[in-house]
Amino acid sequence: MAEAVFSIPITGTIDIRGETLVIKVNESTLTVKIDSDRVDGLKRLKLETGRTLFDLVLEAGRTMVEEFKEGEFTAASLYHLAVNKHPDLNLKSNSWGAHMVSSAPNHPSYHHYTARRRFFRYLGNGKYSLDPSLVRESAGKPL
Repeated sequence: MAEAVFSIPITGTIDIRGETLVIKVNESTLTVKIDSDRVDGLKRLKLETGRTLFDLVLEAGRTMVEEFKEGEFTAASLYHLAVNKHPDLNLKSNSWGAHMVSSAPNHPSYHHYTARRRFFRYLGNGKYSLDPSLVRESAGKPL
């Protein structure tokens, strides 16, 4: 008896409703409950309502300028400052770096980002400074 290899294209829909995955192919439906322990195991960034990673980036920049009196800093130094202040948030260094670049309008790669802010000035060689308009008055004169 000879064997023949063939394929049959199948079109269906996948619908995610809360913790349930529903797959429909023609008149057949398969419903799968998603284990919430596995979903929580993804360790997504969980901030308070209304806060974004941009808020943490700006907060770290202000802390560096106002508390540590540093006029120049790197994305890595701000990242480590934020991780030490918020160890429970599961901050990712790649996401942090991307948010830094998209917060510095004069960075060469700024134009690649759709979510843009004007928090920092890129000084070259990985160094940034906080935009002087964002230094709080209580910290004294902007650097």
